[in-house]
Amino acid sequence: MVEKVFVENIDRSQPFNYGIISYKIIADYVFADLAVSGALESVRILVDIEKPFFFIHAKIKIMEEKIRISDITTITLEKEGIHITIEDESYAPDLLQVLWKQFGRENVTQIDRWNLIVPSNLITIENLKQIVAVDPRDRITNKILDAMNRIIPEAFRVRKTSFKDDYITIIASENPLEPTWIQLAENALKIPPLRIPEEYLEKLKQTPKVSKKKIVPWKTHEFQESIK
Repeated sequence: MVEKVFVENIDRSQPFNYGIISYKIIADYVFADLAVSGALESVRILVDIEKPFFFIHAKIKIMEEKIRISDITTITLEKEGIHITIEDESYAPDLLQVLWKQFGRENVTQIDRWNLIVPSNLITIENLKQIVAVDPRDRITNKILDAMNRIIPEAFRVRKTSFKDDYITIIASENPLEPTWIQLAENALKIPPLRIPEEYLEKLKQTPKVSKKKIVPWKTHEFQESIK
């Protein structure tokens, strides 16, 4: 199986400490639980334990084609306006949002869950058919963002998200973000990812340690003390 998710310590002198291994397990679980692994080419999670900050860099796979209104509805011209019959109810919420944005709520009549009417003087049937109802990329991007935010430690409330081409990047910290941190992480991305040996992951999964002490995951020395 091809490795997709890499969790790495910026400080490579301690590449496989407890915190890094723990967040690798958490990341794998979250991406699998939210069923987004198939939409990802790769994910690199870079952790600076001392500053501290999390830097998550995800590459999205090329998504399927956009779904247009004509793909999910039957459209006819009636005396009361353009009649839209939804063929797949799962797309109804998306379609409604698109029509409201395009024509205004006051111009969209919802007869029932499957049937809508818009005034025929606002658009032609052919132009209506070509409007994008659902962009699969938007849907999966939102799910990936949800997964990324779940992986970041809760205390890291200062977050910055950016999009470029097929990449989503989030940098997060419990402190104000510094531009030099982004450069530090981007430099680390130029180095091939470091894979955590499977035996490290299995050992932590199979023999979890219980500690009464409250542990802050990104502080290495506390993690190391917890597993002694």
